[in-house]
Parts: sequence; C-alpha cells; structure tokens
Amino acid sequence: MIFRPFHEFDGDWFWWGKGHTSKEDFIAVWRFTVSYLRDQLGVHNFIYAFSPDNKFTSEYEFLERYPGNEWVDMVGMDNYGDFGRDGKYNLEAGLKKLKIVSEYAQKHGKLAAFTETGLESIPNPTWWTETLLKTLKAEKLQLAYVLVWRNDTKSPTHFYAPFHGQVSEADFVKFYHDPYTLFEKDLKEVYK
Repeated sequence: MIFRPFHEFDGDWFWWGKGHTSKEDFIAVWRFTVSYLRDQLGVHNFIYAFSPDNKFTSEYEFLERYPGNEWVDMVGMDNYGDFGRDGKYNLEAGLKKLKIVSEYAQKHGKLAAFTETGLESIPNPTWWTETLLKTLKAEKLQLAYVLVWRNDTKSPTHFYAPFHGQVSEADFVKFYHDPYTLFEKDLKEVYK
C-alpha cells in the first residue's frame, strides 16, 4: 500500500505546507509518523512516498524537506501546473522535474512515481498522447506509476479521467494501447 503523508508540502494550502511549518518541523512530523506506524504499531505493508508539488527546479530544492532515505521508500511529484492547468503548458519544465525524481530514485534505490497529475475537464483532445505520454517517453523515465486525479460525481467539470463521449476519449484509448503504457490487464503473474 502506498502511503503519501503530507503530500504537496512545498505549497501553502495544507497545514503541513511550507507556508505553515518550518523545514525542521516538517521533517520531525514525517519521521514521527513513520516511526510510530512502522516501529511502534508494526505496520510493515506501507510504501512511504515523498511527493512535493511542482515548486522545485533542482535536486537541492526537491530535497529541501526530505526526511532521509531511511524514512522514504518512494519519491514522486504532484504536478498539474506544467501539464496544462489554466491553459499553461511547460512540458520542458515538467520533464526536468520528473527527471530529477527518476534519477534520484535510481541513485538511492528508491521507487519513483508521478504521484499526481492531470488536466481538469480534459479540454485538450490529445492531452493523453501529446502531453502526458510524450513527456513520459522523452527521457525514458523510470517511474513505477502515473496517477491522474479523481472524477467528482457531483461536479460536471471536475474530472481527470475521460468517459464515453468526452473530448479526449479517443486519445485516451490510443494512450491505453501504446506499448509504453501498462494497465492492470497487462500485469501478469506479478506475485510469482
């Protein structure tokens, strides 16, 4: 089970965010959380994922609030801003950040992931192949997974995965069938 405590901590929209807590306090609460769950309660089925938002531009900034390798199993990034939010695309910046995540993971024996992304309402009919897939293929990033955010059943515009008749549906099917992507049906004998 992937557990992402205190995600997007480099923003200021959560109580644990950079605007509300010091680097030292953030690291302390992270270590306390992992220590309490792992060492005191014996919870050993968590993969602890460190996942800032997209505010960093270097490995140094990415690791600014990093609690240490013994406290983290997976590194990732949440990034909507470089991938079309508000009509703004900066795929070069998004790729650079994913490369920082992927390379750090490889150097330190961690898993890497694109822990959250997406384009609300997906108005771009080729977002899946021309934005997301194109970025993932650009540097042959080693990522365990990519997660797009949820579909809110109470809102007609707050969704991140296409559905029948949605403008990006056909492109998602192309994304799905691309040999570079894996979905649940592609995972055979995972536990053997």
